[in-house]
Amino acid sequence: MTLAEKLALLVLVTCACAVVSTASPLDPDRYFLVEAEPRAQLEDYRLNDDVWPTHYDIEIKPYLEQEGNKAQFTFDGSAKITVSTQKQNVMQIKLHMARMDISAWSVTRKSDNTIIPTLPQTYDQETQILTLPLSSALQANVEYVLSFTYVGNMDDDMHGFYRSYYWEDGVKVWMGSTQFQQTHARRAFPCFDEPRFKATFQLKINHKTQYNVYSNTAIVGTVVAEVGRTLTTFGVTPSMSSYLIAFIVAPYQINDRDGMGILARPQAQNQTQYSLDVGIKLLKALEEWIDYPYASVAGMTRMYMAAVPDFSAGAMENWGLLTYRETNILYRSDDSTSMQQHRIAAVISHEIAHQWFGDLVTCEWWDVTWLNEGFARYYQYYGTALVETEWDLDHQFVVEQLQGVMQMDSLRSTHPMTHPVYTQAQASGIFDNISYNKGAVMLRMMEHYLTTETFKTALRAYIKDRAFKTTRPEDLFSALNRYDPNARSYMEPWTIQSGYPLVTVTSHDTGFTVTQKRFLVNEPDHNEQTAWPLPITFATKASEFSITRPAFYTGMTFEIPMQGASDVEYFILNNQQVGYYRVNYDAILWGKISKALHSEGFGGIHVLNRAQIVDDLFNLARGDVVPYGTALEILEYLKEETEYAPWLAAVNGLTTLSRRIHADDEKLFAAHILDIFSKAYDIVKFQAPTATERRIFTYMRQNVLQWACNYGHEECSKAAVAEFHRYHQNPSVKVHPDLRQVVYCEGIRKGSTEEFEFLWNQYLTTNVATEQILILQGLGCVSSSELITDMLNGIASPHVRSQDKNNAFTYVINNPYTLPHVSRYLQQNHANWAASHGSYTNVASAFNNVLARLKSDSERDAISAFIESNKNILGQAAYDSIKSGLEDYETNKQFTLRNRDEIHEFLDNKINGGAATILANVSMIVGLLMLVLAR
Repeated sequence: MTLAEKLALLVLVTCACAVVSTASPLDPDRYFLVEAEPRAQLEDYRLNDDVWPTHYDIEIKPYLEQEGNKAQFTFDGSAKITVSTQKQNVMQIKLHMARMDISAWSVTRKSDNTIIPTLPQTYDQETQILTLPLSSALQANVEYVLSFTYVGNMDDDMHGFYRSYYWEDGVKVWMGSTQFQQTHARRAFPCFDEPRFKATFQLKINHKTQYNVYSNTAIVGTVVAEVGRTLTTFGVTPSMSSYLIAFIVAPYQINDRDGMGILARPQAQNQTQYSLDVGIKLLKALEEWIDYPYASVAGMTRMYMAAVPDFSAGAMENWGLLTYRETNILYRSDDSTSMQQHRIAAVISHEIAHQWFGDLVTCEWWDVTWLNEGFARYYQYYGTALVETEWDLDHQFVVEQLQGVMQMDSLRSTHPMTHPVYTQAQASGIFDNISYNKGAVMLRMMEHYLTTETFKTALRAYIKDRAFKTTRPEDLFSALNRYDPNARSYMEPWTIQSGYPLVTVTSHDTGFTVTQKRFLVNEPDHNEQTAWPLPITFATKASEFSITRPAFYTGMTFEIPMQGASDVEYFILNNQQVGYYRVNYDAILWGKISKALHSEGFGGIHVLNRAQIVDDLFNLARGDVVPYGTALEILEYLKEETEYAPWLAAVNGLTTLSRRIHADDEKLFAAHILDIFSKAYDIVKFQAPTATERRIFTYMRQNVLQWACNYGHEECSKAAVAEFHRYHQNPSVKVHPDLRQVVYCEGIRKGSTEEFEFLWNQYLTTNVATEQILILQGLGCVSSSELITDMLNGIASPHVRSQDKNNAFTYVINNPYTLPHVSRYLQQNHANWAASHGSYTNVASAFNNVLARLKSDSERDAISAFIESNKNILGQAAYDSIKSGLEDYETNKQFTLRNRDEIHEFLDNKINGGAATILANVSMIVGLLMLVLAR
């Protein structure tokens, strides 16, 4: 049987099993989060504040295999919750539970164990709120104990207390781990599952003796519970929110030193040293920066970080037991790329920062998630930079975070940082780029305004003020205002208003007029009057780009006076892109900027402002603010660019543009790509990194090689294919990790079934999760219809873990030639895809990702016909989602047609115009200079 036949059979068998599973993929309770529309009154999703918990005693007894009448992947649980009220006439207690069967419950007065008479409980499946009616009112300021005995489920959806597995010597080893954020602690024990309900917790786990167990705090006792089982008791936690509790039941091993330990499956222990080393350094650096020692918190005597094979998030900041996807913590220098090492350090810094910003001081509700995640994302870069000092993380922050979130925030569908949420789906959805990226961007803006030392002092005071409490934005603003009375008035509008401004600069003899208007990329002619306090800095020469402390301006229009304004070499707003806005200039100023960029040393324009100009031009052209011809002419300067940040901005812009290039212009576009990347390729060369090169130069090489090979650079392709063949013939000598992505991709794209089967086998046998991701990226470059089908069958099979399926699919469809085959595959195999991915919502997502890249009306029509004939199978939510995707296809098509002539003219003149092109470029610059002289 061939590999293709094995994969197809495996998909069919797996999906057939999934259909009859007791935890069906289409179970509406299990997959509640896919339902966007609330099915109850919004206020009913929130608990009232009648009763508050102060302490939980929890005991969990998991069954990772069937034991007598105990079903596999269930657990017995008991919970005792100490509660009280400050109100009169409280006749019921409301709290959360989900996916469990409560066999008994009671309410007793803690002081004397008096049983409080109760009435039958009620449960709302939609809000997951359990109501316990009482026969008489609770007494104010008296402690009561809620007691529960229950049976829970260890599902495989990576939420709650769930099951995972790994392979060891061909044997499947089951384990249990947790993920409670945002609303899943209620699946492990009944609880007040909102961040504001802080309490202390003491956990006991009754486990098979061959398993090790771990939780937030250290083990304080172990006893033999019964034959073959141990009862392990953990220390009492600090006062904390329910979503931060964590525990693991697994035969893990630990690599520990100096109060830090890395937990992993035994065969991965040789991948834990870097994360241990950098984790120790980051913890020390961050606790010194924040001036609040981690170990000063009672119960936090050590920090464990665990690598979990199946993990829905990238990582989780559970206090004292941080959990990670394996790719975000396990590292081997001979199998992981430089970027993967960077990712590991950054994610560890993010999660360690949460020990203060999230654990010690916790957002009061998910509507202000940015108070947790904005800080963690900020320290993901600037905390890591305290330890890894040679990585130019400040440069990467601007392009990856600030410019990255601008894409989402330029759409009408965006939302403010502080934004109401009620349902589980809404709570999950608020964990997006607005809360993370934009939150971090606002903190960076305020740091530059206040100065780093004042910013640090204010945050130290904020942490001490709010320790063991919850927080709202006004608490942060109050801390900042102590050190600058304008801080709140400058920052708050950015947190409560959607979007960001486009700032337009026009020049005159005595200065510059600046106007602001919200930037909506698809609505350039809107009439909104939203205004922001604008942090303004500017540069007219190289030495001025270092001035990053802004002055704030309010109002829709204002003046920046300047003697001899018309004589400056250039005028560039927003030094090092500290402010969160785009900038457009009049023709005179764009002409000056273009001349500087095309001159030696780019006219001294700072590298981050070059990245800013690149990103702004792509997006201003996309938003019909600057003509595409003008933008692309200025961006020709990239042929001389040698820095990573502008090239990363360019790659982001070119990726979007490539999807909108008219199909008939793709050859011209490919020639354009090869031209602008030509010198960059000659600089980086097809070679492994040298010991002395800058880290971001290594990252730049990866981007340049990928684009060069993708667009047919002959030397790049030959080198990559030759290296793949060498590896194929001698797998014991591996490809350098920083070349693997392009080597694997090109080897598969130019290869046959033999090369595909070889690399797929490497995927199945490697012990390194980061290598698995590199292989999936390479396998996504399949080019024949048969191998595309094999790859999609592989994604749908159990060989690709649930956490990796969506990324693996994206690697395939990022190669445009796969799109027609993928579309037909989904139409023919939709039931298998739904079963293997969890629901028909995932089928809809797959179709929509195809439609976002598709340029074929016939394929569009086939998808439209498919959903009409399968509406009942898809379900209303999936059907409506794909209908929306079809509308977006039409919008994208109209964009392509609207801009085609201008883009085609530029490409045709450049590629086919020869000397005429040079003359046209000179004429443009001369014309702009004549305008300058005329002024």
